[in-house]
Amino acid sequence: MISTKWLTMNQTSILKAYTYRNQNVTGNYVITKDFFTILKAGQFSVYDSSEQQLQYRIQSQIALWQIIELVSYPSNQIIAKLHMQWLALLYNANISVFDSSSNQWINGRIRRHFQFFGDQYTIEWNGQSIVMETKIFSLTTKFHYQNQETILAQFHRRWISLIWTNKYDLEIFSKQIPDAIYILALAAKDHNTSQSSKSSRSTRKTR
Repeated sequence: MISTKWLTMNQTSILKAYTYRNQNVTGNYVITKDFFTILKAGQFSVYDSSEQQLQYRIQSQIALWQIIELVSYPSNQIIAKLHMQWLALLYNANISVFDSSSNQWINGRIRRHFQFFGDQYTIEWNGQSIVMETKIFSLTTKFHYQNQETILAQFHRRWISLIWTNKYDLEIFSKQIPDAIYILALAAKDHNTSQSSKSSRSTRKTR
């Protein structure tokens, strides 16, 4: 017999999922990782939802760690930067994002937390603390303010990424945070996941 508690929890989960999907989408991007890069972190093309118009490029510098810039198109202006801390035990990077409202660059950081199950990062920028979280076995990553459940944005890694180059769908539900923050965070998580996969493969080969 199905318990009342189980039904209540399941109904709550369904309601939350329905609410997330029916929020007003203020930004929608398709983000494709370049198939091949040499001596630098992954680079990406950021398209509109139709995948016809290039909105941004994530470009990397030659380095053993992740140093990237987010370039806006068609203006070709750099609007955000990320510099990974090389010797950090867990992923940690400084970011700088151009704030159009104040016409200034505002610094922040992205750091990963240790977790046995799933994946969690904190993004600190302009006095805001945002959590980027992926549940175990999920291809969807969600952003929300610290100690709040309202979803600010989310990205989904497409199934094709399991056999081909990584491809993501990014949906943004709030303009309180610049889109560049979510795009940099996606690149940070992708880099950390890719490095972890390479390390696991190397370990298996040496056994």
